[in-house]
Amino acid sequence: MKLSRGEKVWVACMYVLAIACGLICLLPVLNLFAKSLSSAKAVASNRVHFWPVEFNTLGWQYIWVYTSYLRCLGNSLINTVAGTSISLGITILTAYSLAHPELKGRKFFIYLYVFSMVFTAGTLPVYFQINSYNLINSRWSLILPHLVSPYYTFVLKSGFESVPDSLEEAARIDGASYTRTLTSIILPVSKASIATIVIFTAVAYWNRYFDALLYITNQPLKPLSLLLYEVIKLSKMEETNDEIYGQGLSQTIKDASMVIMTILPILAIYPFMQRYFVKGVMVGSVKG
Repeated sequence: MKLSRGEKVWVACMYVLAIACGLICLLPVLNLFAKSLSSAKAVASNRVHFWPVEFNTLGWQYIWVYTSYLRCLGNSLINTVAGTSISLGITILTAYSLAHPELKGRKFFIYLYVFSMVFTAGTLPVYFQINSYNLINSRWSLILPHLVSPYYTFVLKSGFESVPDSLEEAARIDGASYTRTLTSIILPVSKASIATIVIFTAVAYWNRYFDALLYITNQPLKPLSLLLYEVIKLSKMEETNDEIYGQGLSQTIKDASMVIMTILPILAIYPFMQRYFVKGVMVGSVKG
């Protein structure tokens, strides 16, 4: 289909806008990455922009050796994997149930979920509830409060409802149960929606530091996001022997290194999920 001159201009403007938005998000990260691998003298003289100047890895070495980075990384991985897995299971089952009009009390449950999206208890009631369950200084205090997401439930519910009824009816005629229909028919054609929810949920668990700030006082349970908060905002970093690094390390480099080493693990899942974003949900699911 040939585009008119006005349509070509519009498409070009959209490309420019998309590139500009991408650069706005990407350039600050590149700047931090460059600072984390540059010398203190280059950073202090504002010579570092988007590429390391006088390359060195002292900042990364400092975070790796003189902080509890590895332990906090392990805690964050456990919390993220456990929370995302359980939350995804609950979301799939709930969304699949709500997608069927024959579910008894369906409207009531939908209204209940909508109500919970608008009205929340607040920080203090949730804290008192967590405390009453003896979950303070427990991994579950970082996992349980966020297992159910009404928004993601409705997103996945809409995705399930977009699957043609003929697919599910054919499975039911062949004797498939609801569980078999869900696992063999619905989930395979909903990979894009599920992958999106997995990424959003995992990033939310990975970045959630405020809950850890409230509920975790036991150092061995501290997640990586809380370590980042302490390093940058509270300056509660373990003491280091500056003689090892001399004048090659500054607080700016420490902060930049900590930020980059915090976001790199969660960024690693994007290459594995990216293909589901560019692939249609229903591609190949219905054949004439």
